[in-house]
Amino acid sequence: MADSFTYDIQQAGYRFDQYDLKGNATFEIFKNEFRAFPWEDQVGNNKGGSEPTISVKNSETKIDLWVSVIGSPDEFAYLVGIVQPKKVKTMFGFGKEKDVNWVTAYVLEQSEWVEEAFKLYFLGETDKLNSRFSSLPIFLEEEAAY
Repeated sequence: MADSFTYDIQQAGYRFDQYDLKGNATFEIFKNEFRAFPWEDQVGNNKGGSEPTISVKNSETKIDLWVSVIGSPDEFAYLVGIVQPKKVKTMFGFGKEKDVNWVTAYVLEQSEWVEEAFKLYFLGETDKLNSRFSSLPIFLEEEAAY
């Protein structure tokens, strides 16, 4: 299962389709990258592109988890987004169900909460992760663009 996780990084200002592929990921690798990443230096410096983001993908479950930031260097919060399969009804909720990739992003103010979320993700505890997310403020919820 360890080989099923890969990660990439977007620096602030990258085009939305531009990222640096990093390779296989474990919780320890993620935690080290997350702690070393210059969040404070990059927040708010998107120059019309992306905010800084670390994304982890699980090729077995097809569930992705990412962390980004919003705000300014003086005051910022983390956004943690989960992209996972979801059934939605077409035709304004009256049509047939179809499977889509659904992204929900939550606001987290503490780096420890981010690490806890990613630890659950790497352990494959998606139900527990979604349960913890359910008490957090939602920043974004929509069909994923990819």
